[in-house]
Amino acid sequence: MLRKWFLSALVLGMLLAGLPAALMSAAAASYEISADQTSVGVNKALTVTVKATELKNVYGYEIVLSYDTTKLSLQSANNLLPKNSAAEQNGFAISPIKSGNKVTFAYTKVGSATGSEGSKALAAFTFGGLSAGKASVKIESVKLVRTDLTSEKQTPDKSVQVYVVNASREFTDVTAGFWARDAITRAAQMGFVNGYPDGTFKPLKQVTRAEFVTMLARALELPVAEQQDTDFKDNERIGNWAKPSIASGVAAGWIKGFEDGTFRPDLPITRAEMTVIVVRALKLDTVQTGQLAFADAASIPSWAKDAVAAAVKAGLVNGRGSNKFVPEDSANRAEAVTLILRMVDERK
Repeated sequence: MLRKWFLSALVLGMLLAGLPAALMSAAAASYEISADQTSVGVNKALTVTVKATELKNVYGYEIVLSYDTTKLSLQSANNLLPKNSAAEQNGFAISPIKSGNKVTFAYTKVGSATGSEGSKALAAFTFGGLSAGKASVKIESVKLVRTDLTSEKQTPDKSVQVYVVNASREFTDVTAGFWARDAITRAAQMGFVNGYPDGTFKPLKQVTRAEFVTMLARALELPVAEQQDTDFKDNERIGNWAKPSIASGVAAGWIKGFEDGTFRPDLPITRAEMTVIVVRALKLDTVQTGQLAFADAASIPSWAKDAVAAAVKAGLVNGRGSNKFVPEDSANRAEAVTLILRMVDERK
């Protein structure tokens, strides 16, 4: 019993202290990280699992994850590495150690247990949702320890993205049969759009250029620019509520403004303008994207044609009816929300 305790303590000590050890010549393991759901409600829980393939004689491990502490809170961590036989004793794990935006979790088998081989789930981490928005959980490093106490440490570039959403919200003017109902509900849960005080969403209301850029910046959680005033000649017409998003969009290269140096924040955004901004934000390839099949393709401005073609190819935009794109028509709130969500999904 003393030997088993000493061996386990030695392995766990190596895991926590990071002592150097000789690497095995066998092929290195590879890793993947996944979540049991793509979105989680505020104050609800989701589980993130770390799996490994090509394990060779693994006796213990140490996993370091990083995560967005403003969106997620760590609740627990559990070992998933199974026993190799009924006779094998259960191992033991340390309680997860949190430091800043990182958590360290370690597990070891005990005694004369044989090492694990092949593909195995290593550990499960349970997180709770804190506030609405996109969050990432990343594997910073994994150290594997074998039965002979040799080890290997890797820093796989693997992460999973989840969305923390607000409670489901129903709008009185978004009926069950409305074509964008699911998108509007999801956007409201993600927190980048809101309804009106009277409980409506006004899905067919025109969207201004300032409103669209603000929704897009919130959905993508674009970092706020240090300088929030822009060089647009009509900068004073931009509301304070929109200035941070517009300045950030300019800094990111999404927003160009008009040839006369204005932004025109209160002008309804056209379908062509909306599409160009999204294509710039996604950095889609606009070279050789093919011919446009819309019946009104000739009416699409030359400055927007390549972007519209790229957006169509990526499945981001569709026509309105009669196979027409109607590029100069103003976009409504339902269309804007749907396009932004498609963009969000495209970036995953």
